[in-house]
Amino acid sequence: FLNRKWRLWSWGGLFVLIVSLFFQVQMTVAINSWYGKFYDLLQNATNYVDKPYEGIDLFFKQLVSVDYILNGFEGDPSFVVIAFPYITLAIFTGWFSRIYGLRWREAITFSYIPQWQAVEHEIEGASQRIQEDCNRFARIVESLGLQVIRALMTLIAFIPILWGLSDKVDLPILRDIRGSLVWFSLAVSLGGIIISWFVGIKLPGLEYK
Repeated sequence: FLNRKWRLWSWGGLFVLIVSLFFQVQMTVAINSWYGKFYDLLQNATNYVDKPYEGIDLFFKQLVSVDYILNGFEGDPSFVVIAFPYITLAIFTGWFSRIYGLRWREAITFSYIPQWQAVEHEIEGASQRIQEDCNRFARIVESLGLQVIRALMTLIAFIPILWGLSDKVDLPILRDIRGSLVWFSLAVSLGGIIISWFVGIKLPGLEYK
């Protein structure tokens, strides 16, 4: 990130990935909202017993209509309008993240090779270590890094939804806490992180050995 040679890839690539993940999360929120309206339509299907064609038209509008685009992105988008861009963006993100990880691996390798060549004492299997460790590190950054960013964005995007749904919770203790679902989700997430930390704290040392 500090090397001028790789600055465009490091910062520019990171920006592209964050923007791509941001739009994916926004589409996930839109799909979540669409689910609510779609299942409401199915739940109220009996209202269209005497007018089945109207119900069928509404059903297909929820699934494959492009009126949202034709009306200048006003109204409620159909599933196709949300899902197709999401699939395209997800494919691009997966492809670009692998290119980004490959560039990261390349930068690390070119950084280590001069240091390896300048070492006075022979290091057994040094070339193989550079190849394998750089590859492993790049893959960890590619997978774990993107998962962390996506998880944080998803959490931030769904907090308003969870806060709104908290008023409808009718369970002891939770019903008396404002935004109970938000706090419950955060507590479960932090609890999972702490448990994973203690369970896996020995794994890096075992992997190294």
